[in-house]
Amino acid sequence: MRRLFHFLAVLCSTVLLIHSSLWGKLPDRPFQWADDEAFKPLIYRNSTGKSEGIFYEVLTEAFRRMKIPLRCGLYPWTRAQKMVEEKKADGMVTVATEARRKLFRSTDPIVSVEEWIFVSRENPNYKEILKIRSIEDLKRFTLVETLGSGWSREHFKGMRIIWVPTAQSALNMVASGRADIYLMSNYTGPYILEDHIRRGGPLGDRLKKIVSGTHPLTKIDYRLLIRKDSPYVDITDRFNEVLHRMYRDGSCRKILQRYRIKTTEIR
Repeated sequence: MRRLFHFLAVLCSTVLLIHSSLWGKLPDRPFQWADDEAFKPLIYRNSTGKSEGIFYEVLTEAFRRMKIPLRCGLYPWTRAQKMVEEKKADGMVTVATEARRKLFRSTDPIVSVEEWIFVSRENPNYKEILKIRSIEDLKRFTLVETLGSGWSREHFKGMRIIWVPTAQSALNMVASGRADIYLMSNYTGPYILEDHIRRGGPLGDRLKKIVSGTHPLTKIDYRLLIRKDSPYVDITDRFNEVLHRMYRDGSCRKILQRYRIKTTEIR
């Protein structure tokens, strides 16, 4: 009996030690999350100035389940990334490129999106562009992309790219014929295009002639990236456990269904 009590005492001490080592390093402050203020519906600032979107709802629920306080700050995308680089934030939700993997620890995918070609029907190469089936095929055309897109910088090396500050600026380039193609996801593309058309402007009628391609070009994963020097870096495994549980119990599915717009709705 003494041996049993001794074993249980040692076991309890070990569990407490492990628990302490896992959570004792966490700071006495919220996890600081910086992200894009205009990446609807994934993450954005709504009309009242509050954070909203798929990323926001998933992370808010995941951190609630982990009992870790979370603070979200939304900025222009390049500034949000700079906030993380300057250690003013612990992490961001984006694509884990090779360059980012050197500085960040990434979680499992929060959501996977398909990237589609968006092109104007007035483009003289419209029919040829619709036949594109690979990233390699993009080399013959002029692309437009928003500043801060690490995935594009990694995958579009050697291509003709015009870099602009916002998605709206990119769509204007396509509408005016100054660029051939803008790549957007099956989530963000329809939202951003429809919002831009709704606001009107001198290119309103030409924006209505922008359509998505007939096939997705590629698929990319969005993950929570945490700075390797952040005191929160070791929560990635726990976050993954909670995230998978949220998919199993239907929580993530409900969030996605509330925001999703199919690409076919705007063709």
